[in-house]
Amino acid sequence: MNVQGLLDKIEDTLDVGTKLPFGGKIAVDADTIKQCVEDIRYDLPIELEKAQEVVSHHHNIITKANNEASSIVSSAQAEADGIVNNAKEKALNIATSAETNAQATVDAATEKARQLVETSEITQAAHAYADRIRAQAENEAAKILANAKAQAEAMLLDANNQANDIKSKSEKWATEIRTAATEFVEDIMRNSDEVLSSNIAEIRKARQSLFGDNR
Repeated sequence: MNVQGLLDKIEDTLDVGTKLPFGGKIAVDADTIKQCVEDIRYDLPIELEKAQEVVSHHHNIITKANNEASSIVSSAQAEADGIVNNAKEKALNIATSAETNAQATVDAATEKARQLVETSEITQAAHAYADRIRAQAENEAAKILANAKAQAEAMLLDANNQANDIKSKSEKWATEIRTAATEFVEDIMRNSDEVLSSNIAEIRKARQSLFGDNR
């Protein structure tokens, strides 16, 4: 029987003991209890050894688990570091390749620009652009000149119309003045002739009366 069983036996022995009337004491089978104690003393080292083995086994299990966990963590860390380093290397390669390609593109564009300059394509494009600008300027100038000419012709036509109107009115006024002056002079001359004729008639009449002259 193991230690736990012996302790249970002692407890059972105490339970079946007889209670004494005074002091709350119990009369038990002392031999049974002594035998249990001796058995406990005998079995206890064995139980302790087993317990120590269990503890040691548990310790080994925990140590092994910790070691395995550390190994797993270390392996995972190494794998993660490898992935990161690999990614860094790939990123560096991509960046280097991109930089190389970009530089190649720039160099190609520079060379193309140089070739364009050498083959006068840019110059030709500049001339074409200058020709377009010149043509636009000439069109604008032509429009400006046409507008100015139209305005000048309109102003000249208006001035001629005004001048002709003034001239026509002046000629009309001059004609009216000349007509009035002529009529006035003719009136004066007509009156003078009538006065003169009347005076001559009176003179002739007086001579005839005086001298009997029929002239």
